[in-house]
Amino acid sequence: MSRITGVIVALATAAAVLTGSTAGAAPAPEGVHDAGDLPRELEGGVELTLADGDLFRVWVDDDHQGVWGRRYDAATATWGGRQEVLREEDLACGDVDARTANGAVAVTAKCDRGGYPDDQAPTGSHAVWSADTITWSSYPLEGEAYDEPGISPDGSRAVWLEFRGYVTWGPEGFTRRALETPGREYTATATITDDAQVSYLFGAHVSRRRCALVVLTRTGDAPPTRQEVALDDACQDRNFANVDANTAVFGEFALPSSVAVVSRADAASPWAVTRQPPITAPGLVLVDRGLRTTFRTAPGAPLVALGSRTGRRVRAQVYDPVAQVWGAAVTVHESPTRCRWGADGTVQPLAVIAAVVGCGRGNVVLTTRDGLAWDALRMGRRTLGQSDDGRYVAVPGPRDVHVISPERGVVSLPGGTTGRCDVVVPDGPDAAVQLVAAGPRRWPTILRRVSSGGTERLGRFPTRTRGRCAGVEQSYDRAAYFDMDSTRPNRGQTVGIVRREDGWAVRVDRW
Repeated sequence: MSRITGVIVALATAAAVLTGSTAGAAPAPEGVHDAGDLPRELEGGVELTLADGDLFRVWVDDDHQGVWGRRYDAATATWGGRQEVLREEDLACGDVDARTANGAVAVTAKCDRGGYPDDQAPTGSHAVWSADTITWSSYPLEGEAYDEPGISPDGSRAVWLEFRGYVTWGPEGFTRRALETPGREYTATATITDDAQVSYLFGAHVSRRRCALVVLTRTGDAPPTRQEVALDDACQDRNFANVDANTAVFGEFALPSSVAVVSRADAASPWAVTRQPPITAPGLVLVDRGLRTTFRTAPGAPLVALGSRTGRRVRAQVYDPVAQVWGAAVTVHESPTRCRWGADGTVQPLAVIAAVVGCGRGNVVLTTRDGLAWDALRMGRRTLGQSDDGRYVAVPGPRDVHVISPERGVVSLPGGTTGRCDVVVPDGPDAAVQLVAAGPRRWPTILRRVSSGGTERLGRFPTRTRGRCAGVEQSYDRAAYFDMDSTRPNRGQTVGIVRREDGWAVRVDRW
């Protein structure tokens, strides 16, 4: 079985959970966590928003030898020191997932004995729990165990799935409970209430030709009650995760349009599909030629669909998550030439909506905060820049640089870029840092900061890379890093614009 490390999202508000910067970086700014207490992914871990507004990050060491935690005090705007959450001799951990409620934290540490192979499901995982993020208790899980934990609303109880059953935490400590799940396919999830009622949800073949979402609910070791819920693709290899004791989501989490919500009113009520995937909702105009329909969303922003049959007139629709219908299509950009979807892949999911379309010889970035008012920002042939946590996006235009943020929308600053390989990264919501060249095809060497107050030169970074710069694109695995090709075959450089305690710097790796 392949490793499943799904991104946990909540679509009750049609918002995507953000992926963030590494575990030692600055906290996510206020407003990012529109999805409530669900975690956002970090490198090797997750970040939780606690009941008192503090943040808690839990992650694995780069060498896989331990699991660490760190708390951010919202009142003082400071991070505390890191603390050891889990470490055992011969235990290697490659990732963690977590849930929080009422200040308590439940963690699934995905581990193996002796080493951590990325292409295998972990068989040495641990359930970890804390009432206060200070004192931790752990318990080994049997067999392949990699699903997220569930936690009760008051934080006093938690549940972890394991091979042939699950483990619970409560006032009595950890307890292993066996449970038969006949016909189960792929991933599952479980929830737990304050009264220790566990619901185990999984897709299963209930007959040769029929698949359903099966829910087994019980308290303690009592015989479970069984419920079948009609859910499209329940037996397919999809992500499945709990949101809270009464809510779960199912689908391709990287595609918000595909995710269904399964929930119940309370612990005494039956489970049901309370929101079908938006892609199946009434009113959607699906375009399968020209600019094929693509979907975008961000925390606090609606889910929007963009497409164009002719490739010249881009039209947008907004999804209403309450009525579960799509609004009328409206034109948000027109071009005299045919457009295509541009390269807008980013290292982290963004906190803003930004869709790139290539029209003629240049790119345009389409962005909106509410799905109603749209901006079309000219970018030429250059590429987007983003902050480490995905909160801010910089658009290098020929005359201006635009910074897109959740709090300010679009801020345009004087200081365009003309070099083929000029790049820019955001410095907050109203400033940007550019690395620019002295000529159109020269390597960029001049670092400068632009803001409403003007342009400040930060330094010069000469390059010894041979040839001239032929083109640039954002690196696939590191924010604020860019891959630049040389006119010389198989030559080029990767350039990073990085913030240090004393300012900004440039890192160059030649190849």
